[in-house]
Amino acid sequence: MRGEARSGAAEIAAERSARRDLREALEELHAREVDAGLRRRVPRSRWILATLVAVVAVVLAGVAVVAWSGARNVPTDDDFERAAADRVAVLIAPDHRDPSRARKILAGATGTFYDEFAQSADSYSAFVQANGSVSKSSVDGTGVSARDGDSATVLVAATVVFDTAGETGEGQARRFRLRVLVTPDDGSLKLGAVQYLP
Repeated sequence: MRGEARSGAAEIAAERSARRDLREALEELHAREVDAGLRRRVPRSRWILATLVAVVAVVLAGVAVVAWSGARNVPTDDDFERAAADRVAVLIAPDHRDPSRARKILAGATGTFYDEFAQSADSYSAFVQANGSVSKSSVDGTGVSARDGDSATVLVAATVVFDTAGETGEGQARRFRLRVLVTPDDGSLKLGAVQYLP
Protein backbone atom coordinates (compact mmCIF):
# COMPACT_ATOMS: atom_id res chain seq x y z
CA MET A 1 0.00 0.00 0.00
CA ARG A 2 2.81 2.39 0.94
CA GLY A 3 4.69 1.39 -2.17
CA GLU A 4 1.70 2.34 -4.34
CA ALA A 5 1.39 5.71 -2.59
CA ARG A 6 5.10 6.39 -3.09
CA SER A 7 4.80 5.37 -6.73
CA GLY A 8 1.79 7.68 -7.24
CA ALA A 9 3.57 10.59 -5.53
CA ALA A 10 6.67 9.99 -7.67
CA GLU A 11 4.54 10.05 -10.85
CA ILE A 12 2.90 13.33 -9.83
CA ALA A 13 6.28 14.90 -9.02
CA ALA A 14 7.68 13.73 -12.37
CA GLU A 15 4.68 15.17 -14.23
CA ARG A 16 5.03 18.53 -12.48
CA SER A 17 8.71 18.61 -13.27
CA ALA A 18 8.01 17.84 -16.94
CA ARG A 19 5.45 20.63 -17.13
CA ARG A 20 7.87 23.09 -15.53
CA ASP A 21 10.59 22.09 -18.00
CA LEU A 22 8.18 22.51 -20.95
CA ARG A 23 7.07 25.94 -19.73
CA GLU A 24 10.69 27.07 -19.31
CA ALA A 25 11.57 25.76 -22.78
CA LEU A 26 8.64 27.62 -24.36
CA GLU A 27 9.60 30.84 -22.57
CA GLU A 28 13.21 30.48 -23.75
CA LEU A 29 12.04 29.77 -27.33
CA HIS A 30 9.80 32.85 -27.25
CA ALA A 31 12.68 35.02 -25.93
CA ARG A 32 15.03 33.79 -28.68
CA GLU A 33 12.39 34.42 -31.38
CA VAL A 34 11.96 37.98 -30.06
CA ASP A 35 15.76 38.50 -30.04
CA ALA A 36 16.00 37.17 -33.63
CA GLY A 37 13.24 39.55 -34.76
CA LEU A 38 10.87 36.72 -35.68
CA ARG A 39 8.31 37.74 -33.07
CA ARG A 40 7.40 41.03 -31.38
CA ARG A 41 7.44 41.30 -27.64
CA VAL A 42 3.95 41.88 -26.27
CA PRO A 43 4.13 44.54 -23.57
CA ARG A 44 2.99 43.49 -20.14
CA SER A 45 0.45 46.34 -20.09
CA ARG A 46 -1.35 44.80 -23.08
CA TRP A 47 -1.64 41.47 -21.31
CA ILE A 48 -3.05 43.20 -18.25
CA LEU A 49 -5.49 45.22 -20.36
CA ALA A 50 -6.63 42.14 -22.29
CA THR A 51 -7.17 40.26 -19.04
CA LEU A 52 -9.18 43.14 -17.55
CA VAL A 53 -11.34 43.43 -20.66
CA ALA A 54 -12.05 39.68 -20.57
CA VAL A 55 -12.96 39.79 -16.86
CA VAL A 56 -15.26 42.81 -17.34
CA ALA A 57 -16.96 41.12 -20.31
CA VAL A 58 -17.62 37.96 -18.29
CA VAL A 59 -18.99 39.96 -15.33
CA LEU A 60 -21.28 42.04 -17.58
CA ALA A 61 -22.55 38.90 -19.30
CA GLY A 62 -23.32 37.36 -15.91
CA VAL A 63 -25.16 40.47 -14.74
CA ALA A 64 -27.18 40.55 -17.96
CA VAL A 65 -28.19 36.90 -17.61
CA VAL A 66 -29.25 37.39 -13.97
CA ALA A 67 -31.24 40.54 -14.84
CA TRP A 68 -32.89 38.84 -17.80
CA SER A 69 -33.91 35.76 -15.81
CA GLY A 70 -35.18 37.92 -12.94
CA ALA A 71 -37.20 40.15 -15.28
CA ARG A 72 -39.02 37.17 -16.73
CA ASN A 73 -40.47 36.29 -13.30
CA VAL A 74 -41.58 39.79 -12.28
CA PRO A 75 -45.32 40.38 -12.79
CA THR A 76 -46.32 43.30 -14.99
CA ASP A 77 -48.81 46.04 -14.09
CA ASP A 78 -51.38 44.24 -16.25
CA ASP A 79 -50.83 41.04 -14.23
CA PHE A 80 -51.41 42.92 -10.98
CA GLU A 81 -54.52 44.67 -12.31
CA ARG A 82 -56.00 41.44 -13.70
CA ALA A 83 -55.38 39.59 -10.42
CA ALA A 84 -56.89 42.45 -8.39
CA ALA A 85 -60.00 42.54 -10.60
CA ASP A 86 -60.51 38.76 -10.39
CA ARG A 87 -60.01 38.60 -6.61
CA VAL A 88 -62.15 41.66 -5.85
CA ALA A 89 -65.01 40.40 -8.07
CA VAL A 90 -65.23 37.28 -5.90
CA LEU A 91 -64.82 39.23 -2.66
CA ILE A 92 -67.59 41.79 -3.14
CA ALA A 93 -70.25 39.53 -4.65
CA PRO A 94 -71.90 37.42 -1.91
CA ASP A 95 -74.21 34.66 -3.11
CA HIS A 96 -76.13 32.41 -0.71
CA ARG A 97 -76.39 29.80 -3.48
CA ASP A 98 -72.59 29.36 -3.45
CA PRO A 99 -71.56 27.80 -0.11
CA SER A 100 -67.92 27.67 -1.21
CA ARG A 101 -67.65 31.46 -1.66
CA ALA A 102 -65.67 31.95 1.59
CA ARG A 103 -63.20 29.25 0.48
CA LYS A 104 -62.81 30.97 -2.90
CA ILE A 105 -62.06 34.26 -1.16
CA LEU A 106 -59.49 32.56 1.10
CA ALA A 107 -57.90 30.84 -1.92
CA GLY A 108 -57.17 34.28 -3.36
CA ALA A 109 -55.94 35.77 -0.09
CA THR A 110 -52.62 35.90 1.72
CA GLY A 111 -50.94 37.78 4.56
CA THR A 112 -52.99 39.93 6.91
CA PHE A 113 -56.09 39.81 4.72
CA TYR A 114 -56.04 36.00 4.83
CA ASP A 115 -55.64 36.05 8.61
CA GLU A 116 -58.45 38.55 9.10
CA PHE A 117 -60.91 36.91 6.72
CA ALA A 118 -60.14 33.38 7.97
CA GLN A 119 -61.28 34.44 11.46
CA SER A 120 -64.67 35.61 10.16
CA ALA A 121 -65.23 33.24 7.21
CA ASP A 122 -67.88 31.21 9.04
CA SER A 123 -69.71 34.36 10.16
CA TYR A 124 -69.55 35.71 6.61
CA SER A 125 -71.09 32.52 5.20
CA ALA A 126 -73.80 32.43 7.91
CA PHE A 127 -74.71 36.10 7.31
CA VAL A 128 -74.94 35.67 3.53
CA GLN A 129 -77.04 32.51 3.95
CA ALA A 130 -79.36 34.08 6.54
CA ASN A 131 -79.99 37.17 4.41
CA GLY A 132 -80.34 35.24 1.20
CA SER A 133 -77.91 37.63 -0.41
CA VAL A 134 -77.39 37.39 -4.12
CA SER A 135 -75.33 39.92 -6.03
CA LYS A 136 -73.51 40.46 -9.26
CA SER A 137 -70.30 42.42 -9.40
CA SER A 138 -68.42 44.14 -12.16
CA VAL A 139 -65.02 45.77 -11.96
CA ASP A 140 -65.24 49.15 -13.64
CA GLY A 141 -61.54 49.98 -13.56
CA THR A 142 -58.18 49.17 -12.02
CA GLY A 143 -54.86 50.94 -11.80
CA VAL A 144 -51.54 50.27 -10.13
CA SER A 145 -50.78 53.15 -7.78
CA ALA A 146 -47.48 51.88 -6.36
CA ARG A 147 -45.06 48.98 -6.65
CA ASP A 148 -42.75 47.68 -3.97
CA GLY A 149 -40.54 44.79 -5.02
CA ASP A 150 -42.77 41.99 -6.26
CA SER A 151 -45.97 43.47 -4.76
CA ALA A 152 -48.23 46.27 -5.98
CA THR A 153 -50.95 48.49 -4.58
CA VAL A 154 -53.90 48.52 -6.96
CA LEU A 155 -56.89 50.87 -6.92
CA VAL A 156 -60.14 49.15 -7.93
CA ALA A 157 -63.50 50.70 -8.82
CA ALA A 158 -66.36 48.21 -8.80
CA THR A 159 -70.14 48.07 -8.93
CA VAL A 160 -72.25 45.52 -7.07
CA VAL A 161 -75.93 44.96 -7.81
CA PHE A 162 -77.67 43.40 -4.77
CA ASP A 163 -80.85 41.33 -4.94
CA THR A 164 -82.43 39.52 -2.03
CA ALA A 165 -83.92 36.04 -2.30
CA GLY A 166 -87.37 36.07 -3.87
CA GLU A 167 -87.14 39.55 -5.32
CA THR A 168 -87.25 40.08 -9.05
CA GLY A 169 -86.36 43.01 -11.21
CA GLU A 170 -83.47 45.34 -10.83
CA GLY A 171 -81.59 45.31 -7.56
CA GLN A 172 -79.87 48.03 -5.67
CA ALA A 173 -76.53 49.08 -7.16
CA ARG A 174 -73.60 50.18 -5.00
CA ARG A 175 -70.29 51.48 -6.16
CA PHE A 176 -67.12 50.62 -4.29
CA ARG A 177 -63.60 51.95 -4.40
CA LEU A 178 -60.93 49.80 -2.89
CA ARG A 179 -57.19 49.88 -2.39
CA VAL A 180 -55.74 46.37 -2.44
CA LEU A 181 -52.27 44.99 -1.97
CA VAL A 182 -51.53 42.29 -4.56
CA THR A 183 -48.62 40.03 -3.78
CA PRO A 184 -47.35 36.67 -5.09
CA ASP A 185 -47.95 33.60 -2.96
CA ASP A 186 -47.69 29.94 -3.99
CA GLY A 187 -47.14 30.85 -7.64
CA SER A 188 -50.12 33.19 -8.06
CA LEU A 189 -51.01 36.78 -7.24
CA LYS A 190 -53.28 37.16 -4.20
CA LEU A 191 -54.82 39.90 -2.07
CA GLY A 192 -52.59 40.69 0.90
CA ALA A 193 -54.63 43.63 2.21
CA VAL A 194 -57.97 45.24 1.36
CA GLN A 195 -59.07 48.76 2.24
CA TYR A 196 -62.44 50.28 1.33
CA LEU A 197 -62.11 53.91 0.29
CA PRO A 198 -64.80 56.55 0.91
